[in-house]
Amino acid sequence: MTMRIPTILLVFVIVLGAQGAVPFRLSDSDPDSPEFRARFMASYGVNEAIEPKLTIDDRPLQEAILPHLRSNPQQAIQLIEQALTPELNPAFLAILGNLYYQINDFSNSEKYLRQTLEKFPSLRRSWRTLALTYVQRDMFKEAIAPLLKVITLGGGDDQSYGLLAYCHLLTEKYESALSAYRMARMFKPDSLDFRRGQAQCLLMTEQHLAAIGLFDELIAENPEEQRFWLAQANSYLALDRSDEAIANLQIIADAGKADWSSLILLGDLYLNDDVAHLALATYTRAVKNFTPRQWSDAVRPLNYLLDRHLFTEARGYLDLIRDRIAGQLDAKTAREVRVGEARIEMEIGDAGKAAGMLEQAIQQDPLDGPSLILLGEYHMRIPNYEKAEYYFERATSVADHAADAYTALGRLAVARGDLKSALSPLRRAQQLRPSPNVQRYVEAIERAIDAGG
Repeated sequence: MTMRIPTILLVFVIVLGAQGAVPFRLSDSDPDSPEFRARFMASYGVNEAIEPKLTIDDRPLQEAILPHLRSNPQQAIQLIEQALTPELNPAFLAILGNLYYQINDFSNSEKYLRQTLEKFPSLRRSWRTLALTYVQRDMFKEAIAPLLKVITLGGGDDQSYGLLAYCHLLTEKYESALSAYRMARMFKPDSLDFRRGQAQCLLMTEQHLAAIGLFDELIAENPEEQRFWLAQANSYLALDRSDEAIANLQIIADAGKADWSSLILLGDLYLNDDVAHLALATYTRAVKNFTPRQWSDAVRPLNYLLDRHLFTEARGYLDLIRDRIAGQLDAKTAREVRVGEARIEMEIGDAGKAAGMLEQAIQQDPLDGPSLILLGEYHMRIPNYEKAEYYFERATSVADHAADAYTALGRLAVARGDLKSALSPLRRAQQLRPSPNVQRYVEAIERAIDAGG
């Protein structure tokens, strides 16, 4: 049976930050970029058509703070706070909020912008700066409402739609993010941030053909960017286009930009394509060049090789990781390795040695289901059917492995030539864990019984 590689959304592994806070760092739409800063500094002017008008009475404070707005914002803050009264023109509260934003004091910036907007709720640039205070603190959910207010008040532009899309993306509202990215690209179609954000949304909404096309564009312009190759490989896998996924992953490996996860996935895909030598070579490269997040991850390729009955390759891989995993595994994973080694010995080594290893494991843990079943398999081959039955029966009491144990009892009955007795344990196995393979086995036995009269 062909091993099935689980569909993996690589975007979570390779694009999310260490704490899952952001999927990628903003570049051309970064609030700290020169373009954003230039627009922010321009916000110290007043659009009197939609914002509070400065009066003659406001002129002394305006003239006092004007020289300090860009060069000495702390001095400007001090001057405005000294003049704070309930009657102060909201325009100065807005400026105060901006000044605090300028010196990265985002909490105070929020405080004064909120006060501004209570007095003058149509102050569009204050809604924009308020949104930025949230973005700067990774409060992306909170940034959405003020950004929508900016757009409602006529401030829909590349920055507003782009940040709105980014915030939707980070709060996993992928359809909303996709709509906002499309609007942002109307203003700035070549933005790297907007295109990769849109591509990620297409990936997350399973619009894989469109995602592949957009990643083609991004890869052509940024061939050194590992994440684009990997994310596109994810879409190829979702469409069962494994050859193209392999090509992407191999390009990354050949360019020296692969990591543990991408190499292991590449090895898995080679194994799916029955190219065992390339799978083993790729797994070996991963182990020799990288340290996994936890060493139990290194055991999975061993299990895959064993599932394919590639015992020679499995032995080579086990020899490679043996010293590295020593003392690093939890009890369950250590048992998997022990049983795997016994399987290798039983198939291409010393079967008696394998039986001894399994007996020792059972002495240490009488409920070691995999060891009980494998030891039963050993005695079934000798053959010593009574001992095989004894171990299989013991394994039926281990809940996680009972289905496999009942299947083994059914196979044992067939090996004894007792087809009718095979049906009961096999049907019990199907009750515990339905399997199309076991069902076909049952049906074949039933046909054989019927044919025999």
